[in-house]
Amino acid sequence: MKLSACLIVRNEQHLLPDCLHSIRQVVDEIIVVDTGSTDETIAIAKQAGAIVLEIPWNDDFAAARNLSLAHATGKWVLILDADERLDAESIPLLRKLVEGNDPYEGYFLRVEHAIGDGFDPTPITVNPLLRLFRNREAYRFEGAIHEQIASVIIREKVDAVLAFTPIRVLHLGYQPHIVSGKDKIARNIHMLERIIENEGRQPFHLFNLAVERLRQGDDITALTLLREAREITPLSASFTHLMIKIEAWACARSGKIDEAVQLCTAGIKDFPDYTDLHFALAVYYDASGNRHAAIEAMREAARIGTPPSHYHTEGGVGTFRAHMQLGAWALEARAWREAARAFDAALAAEGCPAAAWLASVRLRRVQGDLPALSEAAAQWLQVQPQALCAALLSAAQHGGGSALELPHASAAHNAPTPPVGSSITPQAKPTAASARSTASSAAKNPSRTSATVSLADLLADNNNNNNHDNNLSSPPKHTQHVQPTTNNTPIAQALSYLSKADIALARLQQYPRSRTSAATSRLLLPLYALALSAQTKEASTT
Repeated sequence: MKLSACLIVRNEQHLLPDCLHSIRQVVDEIIVVDTGSTDETIAIAKQAGAIVLEIPWNDDFAAARNLSLAHATGKWVLILDADERLDAESIPLLRKLVEGNDPYEGYFLRVEHAIGDGFDPTPITVNPLLRLFRNREAYRFEGAIHEQIASVIIREKVDAVLAFTPIRVLHLGYQPHIVSGKDKIARNIHMLERIIENEGRQPFHLFNLAVERLRQGDDITALTLLREAREITPLSASFTHLMIKIEAWACARSGKIDEAVQLCTAGIKDFPDYTDLHFALAVYYDASGNRHAAIEAMREAARIGTPPSHYHTEGGVGTFRAHMQLGAWALEARAWREAARAFDAALAAEGCPAAAWLASVRLRRVQGDLPALSEAAAQWLQVQPQALCAALLSAAQHGGGSALELPHASAAHNAPTPPVGSSITPQAKPTAASARSTASSAAKNPSRTSATVSLADLLADNNNNNNHDNNLSSPPKHTQHVQPTTNNTPIAQALSYLSKADIALARLQQYPRSRTSAATSRLLLPLYALALSAQTKEASTT
């Protein structure tokens, strides 16, 4: 046996099948410890070929984990929960690690916590967690809740080396309906308070209790706990950087903006490469009315980019989220070209949401002297799910005019993905500079491609569609036209009205005497994206 997957479960009949499916091609055995399921969880595990051990729940996660370890026979152990899924693209690297001869005792995986669903979820948080390690009898978890094993491995084998990997695990357990359904917050608070009573006010327990209190909405108690924990937590602790960020967030949520700024500023001195603190500092500066300082801090977050892998981080804070915020601030300042550069940079980043695409198209429609799609926007669109792509193109043509066309997939886009460890380097996404160059060239050249559509085409009245069609050159043979199958639905009509209102407000903002509220204009884009999301889900079910 090379690899044993170890899970603890209870009443997970809805989540367990996808978890087991995600690991079936890479593990040699599955050990499941059930702590009292009353649904079909045990039957599902046995049907998947798992060894199932049943025990009563005794408020001790480490004990349940260790029972699964005691029955694992693999050389390596992979720890998962039923609400987690191993990323399919990570399987080759995982197999390479367990079959190789590297000297490491364990590996940290990227556990990505999704707190939304659909095509455009709320940005995830990413935690590096030790989930893959050698199966040795001395390696056992400690801690009744938020159980740990990395410190145990280091203690048991003083020369042990642990490594960070890009292997991804998607965690769904923080989604609101799952949290409320299992009453996780109340359970965790009960367990943590009991542990603190028995083991003393250790900083890690205080920190975790504070997080649960924040999730419960008790900001005052949470802040008290966080301040107590910070006073006794060494900088070398693995969670210190995260604790500073969360305390600053709690202060801001309680209206203590100046204190949030001070916490971030002090934290940056100790963790200068922690992107999240720079991003948070920018947000708090802006909330305090210091836009200049906010922009400088946000630019620093974008300069650092994704933080080093040992940090707990939020998806996109150093990439698309930083650039999108810079773009929004540039729009308020009527710095149109700066905003366009920011949105193009966001679109070139991995994980960029549809809101950036909508903002980019909206801006270029207002400018009027550029194609509706920049190169970055066209490239981003190529790799999106078909339903989202169709809905976005449909949304972009709701102002009227001729149909937008799906961008042509290049040979590079259709090429197979190089295997892990290959010397082949995938073609890089276009940079913001290259996108600007292409956009500028396209603006001077009136000829059309699948990625260039004029302002007139986008904003013309629907009754004039045929007239504008006559002005278009013949589309290339490879182009696919979007079929407006849902354009007559209430959702599509609402999307059309939102689009037109958004463009009208944005145009008014160009005139200094028109005093259109920037806040009002900023509110429309999320509404526009929400309507798009609803239309996309509708399209995917028809």
